Amino acid sequence: MKLNTFSIIARCPETGNFGGAVATCFPGVGAYSPHIEPNVGAVVTQGWVNPPLGQEGLAHLKQGRTANETLNHLLLDDPGKELRQVSVMDSYGNCAAYTGVENDDYKGHRIGDQYSIQGNLLAGPEVMDEMALAFENSTGPLAERLITALEAADAAGGDVRGKQSSAVKVVAVDQYPFVDFRVDDHEDPVRELRRIYEKNKSVLIERYYEWIDAVKEGTVF
Repeated sequence: MKLNTFSIIARCPETGNFGGAVATCFPGVGAYSPHIEPNVGAVVTQGWVNPPLGQEGLAHLKQGRTANETLNHLLLDDPGKELRQVSVMDSYGNCAAYTGVENDDYKGHRIGDQYSIQGNLLAGPEVMDEMALAFENSTGPLAERLITALEAADAAGGDVRGKQSSAVKVVAVDQYPFVDFRVDDHEDPVRELRRIYEKNKSVLIERYYEWIDAVKEGTVF
């Protein structure tokens, strides 16, 4: 299954929550990626997507492996690695990413401070550049920042074929999805994802600041 995609995974330094967001010209992308687990990390697989790599990566991270060690493990015996993009974030927010040479241009990845961006069949390098700038310059809850990054990629040209689905997911440190919104089939999935988020963000933001207070007070278990 080929997902020509732009995506981001990130860790919130304030709460320790992990999150990811993705958009692609394929239905139901949220069912396949990203893979995220609280207190463990996140894995993205795209291009010729291989969902089991996501679960295997999380299992490897659980053993205390670093992002680099986990990525090397996933690629070692993967015969399709040159058709694939894989990005891994460990529990500390360190990232490692790989873009196979047989992905469609424009392809590449960017690694920043506790985030990783990856894309293939993009309008150009500016898609990831703008995505990175938008994320770095954004503030507020992690879900808000992730969607802002998707919007910047979209505005810069995004996937050259257009888009069909999108997703945003943030997992909290107490083992449940904090945010999990998906747009499975829509002519403008990034905008629709924003609409869903805006409609429901009052509840999410309230929960976000509850988490900030809990972290500060040391009452998060």
